[in-house]
Amino acid sequence: MLEIHPKAGLTRGGTQVEIVGLDFRYMPQYGVVPHCRFGDKIVRATFDSTVRIVCTTPPNVAQQGINFEVSLNSVDWTDSKFTYSYYEEPKIESMFPDAGPANGGTEVYFTGKNFPKLNDTEEFNCRFTPLNVDMPPKKSSGKYINETSIYCATPGGWTKGDKMKLQVTFNGGDYDNNNYEFTVYNIEKAFPRSGPSDGNGGEIVVSGQGFI
Repeated sequence: MLEIHPKAGLTRGGTQVEIVGLDFRYMPQYGVVPHCRFGDKIVRATFDSTVRIVCTTPPNVAQQGINFEVSLNSVDWTDSKFTYSYYEEPKIESMFPDAGPANGGTEVYFTGKNFPKLNDTEEFNCRFTPLNVDMPPKKSSGKYINETSIYCATPGGWTKGDKMKLQVTFNGGDYDNNNYEFTVYNIEKAFPRSGPSDGNGGEIVVSGQGFI
């Protein structure tokens, strides 16, 4: 066994955990059926290939760093030293701000409760999915403040302004379903670029996308 992803999930279970390794096999006629063990809880794995299996986590209480092992017969288990953590489902109650420039860098704050502090920060991120522009989603790392506050900085590189579906995950797989939207605006030009110092000039017209 070489890697597992994600390394944490909700206490209600149901998280799909991908295990990457070597020599996984599925030969039920000989009793060779892969299983996963989360602490003292055993579940049957879905065989995908000789290098990949998938297990659905069983429900469990909130706890960090329980042993995670794999077996091909539910009797002989690996000694991988991998661990898995369970956390209560976070409740996101508010988000601010809800707009920022297309070049990124805006810090978006979320408040709520039950925000877990997990060791693997790569799996804790925000995902920005464009709603009207044909572009793939972008992700940015989440930052833990305390159990009621987190934030992430918006990614840059958007070619146009657009509304985004903004979701948070603490484990790289279970994204929230709060339907938050974040607007990325893009300023292309402003005209005129100069005017009288007495303030009696005409209007300045700013054009771009994503204005609200």
